Amino acid sequence: MGSSVILSLFVMVLASTCVIGLRQFVVHRDAHRHQLGLVAAIFVVLFCTTLLDEHHNYVAKWDVSIVDLLRQTTMLALISLGAAVVIIAGGIDLSAGSVIAFSGSICATLMVLMAPEAVNQSQPLGSGVIATAIAGTLVVGLLIGSLHAWLITEVGLPPFVATLGTLVGLRSLGRAIVENVTQTMLGGARTQINIADKSFRELSGAITGTVWNLTILVAIIAVILGLLLGKTVTGRHLYALGGNEQAARLSGIQTNRMKWLAYCISSVLSSITGILYVSQLSVADPQTLARGYELNAIAASVVGGCSLQGGVGTISGTILGALFLRVVIDGVAKIIKTGADVYEGLIVGVLVVFAVTFTKSSDAMSSARKKLFSGPLGWVTIVNLTLLAGVMMALLGAKLVKGRVQMDAAWLASTAALATLLLLLVVRSGVSARAKRNLGIVWAAGTIVSAIGLDVSYPRVQRRSAIALVQSLGGSVTQNDEGGIRIDLATGHCDDRSLKKLLPKLKFFPTLAEVQLNNTSVTDSGLDSIGKELSESKSLKRLDTTGSKATEGGLAKLKRTLSEVEIR
Repeated sequence: MGSSVILSLFVMVLASTCVIGLRQFVVHRDAHRHQLGLVAAIFVVLFCTTLLDEHHNYVAKWDVSIVDLLRQTTMLALISLGAAVVIIAGGIDLSAGSVIAFSGSICATLMVLMAPEAVNQSQPLGSGVIATAIAGTLVVGLLIGSLHAWLITEVGLPPFVATLGTLVGLRSLGRAIVENVTQTMLGGARTQINIADKSFRELSGAITGTVWNLTILVAIIAVILGLLLGKTVTGRHLYALGGNEQAARLSGIQTNRMKWLAYCISSVLSSITGILYVSQLSVADPQTLARGYELNAIAASVVGGCSLQGGVGTISGTILGALFLRVVIDGVAKIIKTGADVYEGLIVGVLVVFAVTFTKSSDAMSSARKKLFSGPLGWVTIVNLTLLAGVMMALLGAKLVKGRVQMDAAWLASTAALATLLLLLVVRSGVSARAKRNLGIVWAAGTIVSAIGLDVSYPRVQRRSAIALVQSLGGSVTQNDEGGIRIDLATGHCDDRSLKKLLPKLKFFPTLAEVQLNNTSVTDSGLDSIGKELSESKSLKRLDTTGSKATEGGLAKLKRTLSEVEIR
């Protein structure tokens, strides 16, 4: 595995060097600056992930982490390169995910048609069957790209509508084909097809776990597309088409042919990706495979420097954009561990918005010299971004820093929202650029100091709040003979609801030794909350529930949870 990793990295670096070295990209200083920024951002994310990941996988399991990252990046890079070509030509392709699922289903269906018994019994298919299925799938991808071009050039549909139609329709068509073919050839309708042939699965390195074949494939395609766009007349025509279609047509460029080429490249690359995904997963499922991947492809190309207005973009930037996107998603997964996929769409959406905003706004502000948050709409935008920062910190940020800070999600959200509001007010202010830079430095230093101060003072605030709550319930907080903290709620007004409100605050008493719940209205539900909130407490010694409404079963369950605590 180590040699394959080194070979893969070498090929990726070699391909990137070849593509970046093209003269077309050398003349674009902005593209180089953007790519250098992406490289720096990738290293920053890797460094932060290594620090925040409690298992330090990038260090402890560097080979496994790199293999997984390269595998995911190469898959994303394939469809991103196709999306980049279309965007450079002034179009948009929303069908990449559905084309992946449909092409994978077609590839598996062709195998079933040619070797039904081998597929049904998980036997070897033979190189002829595999090669024919792959060739047929690539032809299907070419036909899908031609359909997109026809709908756009001859029918006159906007690219958004044309590719949206296949985005919606191809998955249903793929499922119908799979069900009818399996019904006819395998004796029963199935919604997915399993392919277990080892030679086919090794196309993606699924058997041996290598990624060098995927990396070499992406490198070759990247170099070919880089040469096409940077060294040929066709590439210049694609850039011209995206820059100004009417001017390109008046210059004698066959714009319809250029559109056909761009959409065919995108669809064929998606078909290749579909074949590789079926090879990797050993199953073709048109309903679930690659769902939502079209957004990831567009995101990677836009983050890599492609302008959605067309005429701008590089192949090397797209590869770096795909790598950056996967590094961010992989970093979140390594830090959060459980449920990280819930936030993947949020992360991709935010990255796309920021990438488009800053690539457009730099030119717009330099030419029109407008304020970014001017007028009433600017104030509304400031409110929106402030709320968004607070919500994201509450949902995602709290999970990223869990166990590393003492503040809860509400405090983190408030801090992030306030810091964002102050920063946006600085940006909106009418002071000079130099004054804004100075205010930005003050803002950064103040935010860091304030965050540290709030985190340090948070436990003290929670202890005071707990004491006030205990007293409002008719109880008291004292020290016992051993010097530990005693929470006495006996004969008070404590019930399950108030207890659940109090328990999270008790964790901030480092010497909590005793909790008295005698003759309270606490039930088994309250005892369950005690077990969840205080299970990690090392100082708690005694818990008295005499006369409460808890049952013997609830007490027995709590004793199993808090086995080292004396429970009456």
